[in-house]
Amino acid sequence: MPAIITHHIFGEDIVASLPEGIVGGEEELLAFLLANQGPDPFVARFSTLPSRAAICHAFARDFQDRSVTRAFMRMRDGVSHLPSNDQGIGRAFALGLLGHYALDRMAHPFVISQQRALAGADSSLLPARRAVHALIESDIDSWILWEKRRATVEERPATSNLMRTERVTRVGGALFSQVALAVFDTALGADEYAASVRDYETVYRLIDPARSPRVRAIGLAERIVRGHSLAEATAHYVRRTDECPAANIECRPWINPFTGVVQTKSFADLFDEARLSYPALAEAFVRGDEKDFRELAGGLNYAGRPNTDR
Repeated sequence: MPAIITHHIFGEDIVASLPEGIVGGEEELLAFLLANQGPDPFVARFSTLPSRAAICHAFARDFQDRSVTRAFMRMRDGVSHLPSNDQGIGRAFALGLLGHYALDRMAHPFVISQQRALAGADSSLLPARRAVHALIESDIDSWILWEKRRATVEERPATSNLMRTERVTRVGGALFSQVALAVFDTALGADEYAASVRDYETVYRLIDPARSPRVRAIGLAERIVRGHSLAEATAHYVRRTDECPAANIECRPWINPFTGVVQTKSFADLFDEARLSYPALAEAFVRGDEKDFRELAGGLNYAGRPNTDR
C-alpha cells in the first residue's frame, strides 16, 4: 500500500472530482483527507494495553483483507445513523476512506512485486520484508511529494497530513467501531481511532526525517534486536529530484503477484488509474447501490488480491 504522504496527495487530487457540496467547509475537508489514510493509523497503535493494541492491529488487517463492499455499505448505514449535525462529517470521512481503497488496490501489487523482486535478487532481505516494503513506500512518498508539490518533508512534514479536529476523529471512530462489530465481529472502542491517529502522528514525529540522530538511535536498537530497522525504512528522506527507481518511471516490466500478469505501468500510471476510477466508486457508494459497488470493486481487497470481497 502507499504510505502517508501519497495517500494525502491522492485525497487532495480526488476531492475536486466530487460534485459541488458533497464535501463542504474546512472541517469536512479535514475529515475527507484524514480518512484517505484509511485504517493505517490502527497499525500504529502502541500507547495502550497490549491487548487493546492487538485488537486495533487485527482490525486493520481484517478491514483491508476482505469484505470491502459489506464494509462500505455498513459504513454508509452508519453515516445515516449519526446525529444530523455530524452526518456531513461522516459522509466526507466515508468518501475519503473510499479514496484510500481506490489507491491501495491499484498500487499494492506494484509494491509487493518490487519487494519480491528485491528478495529474489538477495535472499538476505527475506527476513526484512516488512522493512523492504516500507522503504519502497517511503521512497515513493518522498518522490511524489516533490513531483506533484515541489516540496520535501522539511516544508511539508508527514505529520501535517494528519490535521484534524476532535469532531472528525470522534465521528470517524464511531463509524469504524460500527463497521468493526457489524462486519468483522470485533468490539473496537469508538475512542480507539482518535488514539491511533495520535500514535501514528507520534511515530512520524520520532522518525522523520531520515538520518536524523534520533532515528539512527532507534535504528541501532532495532538492528540489535532483529537485524534490521523498520523505523529507518519508514522514515522519509529529504529529496529534491524527479528520479525514483521505486516509481518505475522507465516503465520496466513487473509481475502482479496475485495474477501473474506482466505489466509495465509506472506508479504514476497506477495513481492516475486510481484517480479516474474513484468517481464511479463514490457515486455507487452515495447511491447505496451495493450491486454496482461490488462490480466496480471487482472482488479486490485493499492489497489488490482477487476474490476477497465476500
